[in-house]
Amino acid sequence: MSWILPVLVAWAFLALPGYVMLRALDVQVSLRWGWAPAVTVILAVLLSTFFSLFGIPWHPLTVVACVTILAAVAVLLRRLHRRRQPGQHRSGQPPRTGDPLRNPTAHVVTSGGVVLAGLAVVASSSRRMGGIETLQGGYDAFFHLSAIAFIRDSGDAGLTTALTPIYGEPTFYPVMFGALAALLPFSTVTSANAMVLAVLAALPAAVAAMVASVLGPHRALPVAVTAGALASTLFLSTPAMALVMGLWPTVLGVLCLPVALASALHLADDPRRTVGVWPALGHLAVIVGAALAHPAVFFSVAVAAGMALLVRGSQRIVQRDDVRRGIVQLTLALLSACAAVALSATMLNGMNMTGPSPLPLRDVLRQILVDSPRIPVIGDPIWPVAVVMLLAVIGAVAGARHREPTTLTAGVGTLVCLGLSLATELPGALSAALVNPWYGARERIAPLLMCMLVILAARGVLAVVALSRARRRRAQAILAPLALGALLVTVAVALIVPQRLPLMGSLAYTAYGVHLAPYDTQQERDFIERTAAELPADAVVLADPRDGATLYWSIGGVTTVFPTLATPQTSDSRMLAAWYMSADEDERVCAAYQRLHPTHLYRDTSEHSGVALNPEASAPWDGLREIPDSLLTPVAGEGPYALYELEAPC
Repeated sequence: MSWILPVLVAWAFLALPGYVMLRALDVQVSLRWGWAPAVTVILAVLLSTFFSLFGIPWHPLTVVACVTILAAVAVLLRRLHRRRQPGQHRSGQPPRTGDPLRNPTAHVVTSGGVVLAGLAVVASSSRRMGGIETLQGGYDAFFHLSAIAFIRDSGDAGLTTALTPIYGEPTFYPVMFGALAALLPFSTVTSANAMVLAVLAALPAAVAAMVASVLGPHRALPVAVTAGALASTLFLSTPAMALVMGLWPTVLGVLCLPVALASALHLADDPRRTVGVWPALGHLAVIVGAALAHPAVFFSVAVAAGMALLVRGSQRIVQRDDVRRGIVQLTLALLSACAAVALSATMLNGMNMTGPSPLPLRDVLRQILVDSPRIPVIGDPIWPVAVVMLLAVIGAVAGARHREPTTLTAGVGTLVCLGLSLATELPGALSAALVNPWYGARERIAPLLMCMLVILAARGVLAVVALSRARRRRAQAILAPLALGALLVTVAVALIVPQRLPLMGSLAYTAYGVHLAPYDTQQERDFIERTAAELPADAVVLADPRDGATLYWSIGGVTTVFPTLATPQTSDSRMLAAWYMSADEDERVCAAYQRLHPTHLYRDTSEHSGVALNPEASAPWDGLREIPDSLLTPVAGEGPYALYELEAPC
């Protein structure tokens, strides 16, 4: 199957609900498509919670019907409100004038550039994936595939209830990626891959919307917005999390991050206008939506908001412009930073789960600056980001000269992001407290750094265009075409060269052995799919999940005792995994067997089995390898893969 149709359908479920609500409410923002995914997440959270409470199944028909009803109600309420208060502007604040993006030609050109950037990212990423139905072999991907299957099976996409079958009790988990993927009319694997590519395709639009929102009206704004969208394709941490690491909820959060940052900057202190009550509530909703896509995004937004308060408060004090308010802002920023570190050191203690790089700190800093993820086969050349960095420096200088709060915030935010990224490599309790919210992984911090740099680079584009138009010297006239041409060529080359996105798109899909060892080979997947189709409806498969048995559930729809690669999550499953053969002697183990009632055992004895790849990680399931042949009746076998019918141990 071609990737085009699944990705288009996935993008429709990702963006259309939010776009429809933005239109229904007549929200006055530039590039609504960039804001739409964050609004879709908000709708998905509200609807999934409502559905879970009232027993309504999470299904494409019910979701589409409810979104349609909500949009109709929003239109009706808006019209009634405007009739009662005809003199008030529809958005609750003065109408925006002079927005260059409202020019039809500029809007078409900008939208076209954003769309082309998204399509180019998808085409480059999927070039060596092996097809939209290819299994992503990363550790986390198996968890999310099972999550999608559980949501489809139970019809429950609630944040605290969707994964009860995995954890054994209601547990909060950011399942909105899985909830949206579960709506797609494709197989579990195809739906997950399509949603991943749709998220990557939508990211340039979100970045463009952020740039348009924070830079404000300017003659050359369409050029800067398009440049920002194109520049976002040059950063690799987000594609790495999506295509290699399988951190799909995090990537959905990254998609919501740019507009959440724009909302935070407006709420912190926007010197251009006073934010009304309804717009403020809208900005808060966007931030909440981004945080519910993945909580780590909230901390990234909090960093940006804190920097905005710090910069604006310092400006007010230095310029003696409402000094009292400046002192309050500065104090609030510093107290919030201290409180955040204390909270991280206590409540988030132990979340720093990423080990430091073996490389010298100098090399790590280079990788951070060029946004090269911790994947050894991905190089760290400077040329892909050289133009962006140069424009960012120009933007920082121009913003500092004009004392622009947004640009200054982006500059300070860039330095803070660099510090946080370096802290992931440093020992000590303070370093851990600083990076706990991002699990100690610099790839999770990198999207915030990307947004800060893109804002600076877009401001640099405005400065270069203004300098070219001034034409004090003949050579100045070519500065803007030269800079924009260099950026366009860099983007084109970076998307084409096989060592970047095409290679990244292959590492967890087809190029096993280069970076990852497969939990499931194609031969094993075929065996599991075939045998799953032949099992009875009440079958329950028992196996070391690291042998690839999670696919019996996520692809085959057969209940498995261990649907994820994580260690056993319930007391019953822990007992069976470790002491299955003690069931005849231990009543607790026998009771666990009776409750879970596994009927079949799957074994993988290949070089890619769990115990062969990592004996220590597979140790919790050692008890299953002690089951003797006398309790097993062969059902199917193919090379190292075998399925048995399992006799009761007690």
